[in-house]
Amino acid sequence: MRVSIVTLFPELFEPLLRTSMIGRATEGPLEVEAVDLRTFGLGKHRSVDDTPYGGGSGMVLRVEPIVAALEAIDERAQAAGKPPAHRVLLTPQGQPFNQATAQALAAEPHVALICGRYEGFDERVRSFVHREVSLGDFVMTGGEVAAMAVIEATSRLLPGVLGNETSSHSESFSDALEGGLEYPQYTRPAEFRGQAVPEVLSSGNHAHVDAWRKARVRERTSARRPDLVRESGGVARKIDVALVHHPVLDRDGGIVTTAMTNLDLHDISRSTVAYGGEALWIVHPIEAQRELARRIQAHWVEGSGKRRIPDRATALERVRVASSLEEVIAELGGRDAIEIWTTAANARDRTVVTYEDARKRLTSPGKRVLLLFGTGWGLAQTLHEEAEVRLEPIAGAPASTYNHLSVRAACAITLDRLIAARPRDKGDR
Repeated sequence: MRVSIVTLFPELFEPLLRTSMIGRATEGPLEVEAVDLRTFGLGKHRSVDDTPYGGGSGMVLRVEPIVAALEAIDERAQAAGKPPAHRVLLTPQGQPFNQATAQALAAEPHVALICGRYEGFDERVRSFVHREVSLGDFVMTGGEVAAMAVIEATSRLLPGVLGNETSSHSESFSDALEGGLEYPQYTRPAEFRGQAVPEVLSSGNHAHVDAWRKARVRERTSARRPDLVRESGGVARKIDVALVHHPVLDRDGGIVTTAMTNLDLHDISRSTVAYGGEALWIVHPIEAQRELARRIQAHWVEGSGKRRIPDRATALERVRVASSLEEVIAELGGRDAIEIWTTAANARDRTVVTYEDARKRLTSPGKRVLLLFGTGWGLAQTLHEEAEVRLEPIAGAPASTYNHLSVRAACAITLDRLIAARPRDKGDR
C-alpha cells in the first residue's frame, strides 16, 4: 500500500514513520511519501492560501496548489506503472472515520491524504477528491494528526504488519465482535486490591470463556455505545407485531371492534419484514374478517399478485391470523415466553420506557417481544396494563398540536426507532 500525504509540514511525519509498528510497516508492505504543498504554491513566495471571498477571519487554502499536488502524485504513480491515488480529504465536515473506513482504505493500493490548515479549503477542492473523512466532532489546527491516525489504523490491517496476524480479528469494531467493543482483558496478578480475575477465564474451558466474552461484548457495547449496536443490527430478541382489532377504543373511549383494512395488511407487513420482525399477527374476533385477511394474503403469496409484484409476496408471507390475543400468545409459547410491549397513550404515564432504554433491552438476550398496535382510537387500557413495556408516546413537531397518526405510520415509526441500523440524533421525539 502506498500513502501520499499532501501537507504544509512534511517534517511532522518523520518520527511517526521511524517508530514502532509504522516503522516496521514501512520496511514491508507500507510505502509513505510526504508531499510538501508549498512546492506547488503560486508566485515567488509559493503562496498556498488567500483571504476568503465575502470577507471573514483567517485564510483559505487555494484550490490550484492542492490540485497540482494531487495531479503530480498521480503522474509519478503512472510513470512507475502504479495506480492513481484514492484521494481522501481530511475535514471536520467529512464522514466519521471508523473501522469500516480503515478496512476500505487498507484495500486501496494507493491513498492520498490531504491535510488542511487555516480556515479550511476552497470549496472547489471537494470536486477533485473521492472521499471526505472526519476524525470526530472537534476542530484541530490542521489535518496532520488526522492523517497520522488514518495511517495507523489502516497500516495495521496490512498483511505482515502485526506480529500476530489474528490479533486484529477480535479487537473493538472488528467483524468477529459484530462491530462491538472488545471484551474485558486481564493478566497477572490474579487478584489486585480486592479485584479478582473472573474465574471463568482461568477455568481452561474454552467454550465457557468464549461465551463469557461474547456476553461481555454485548453488555459493554449496549451500555457504552448503543449507536454501534444499531449500526450492526445487533437486536438479540425476536419481535412479532400484532395488529389488534378488539378490544380497541372508539373516539368516545368505548370498547369496540374495528374492521380490517387491506391497506393496513399491506403496509404493516412490509414494515414488519423491513425491520426484521418474525410475523405480523392480524387479531380479529370475527371469522369473516379473518377469512378476508387470508384471501388477501393468498392473492399476493400464491395468486397473480405474486407474479405481478414478487416483493409484496415476501411481506405478505409473514402474515398470521388469530381470533384473539390469547391465541397469539399461545402460538408463541405462552405468557411466560414473551414480553408484551405497547406504546403509551400519553406522556403523563410515569411508567413509560424511553426508546433509548428499549433499544438496550433488545440488544440483550431475553424473551420474545410481542409489539401491540391498536386500530380505531387505540388499544383498550386492559392491554396496556398487561404490557411489561409501555413505550413513550410518539410526538410530532414541537410546535404542532396535531397528533392523529394512522396505525400504519405509528408502527413504522416505532420499529424504526427501536431497530433501524443508523446513527440518531441525541434523543428521539
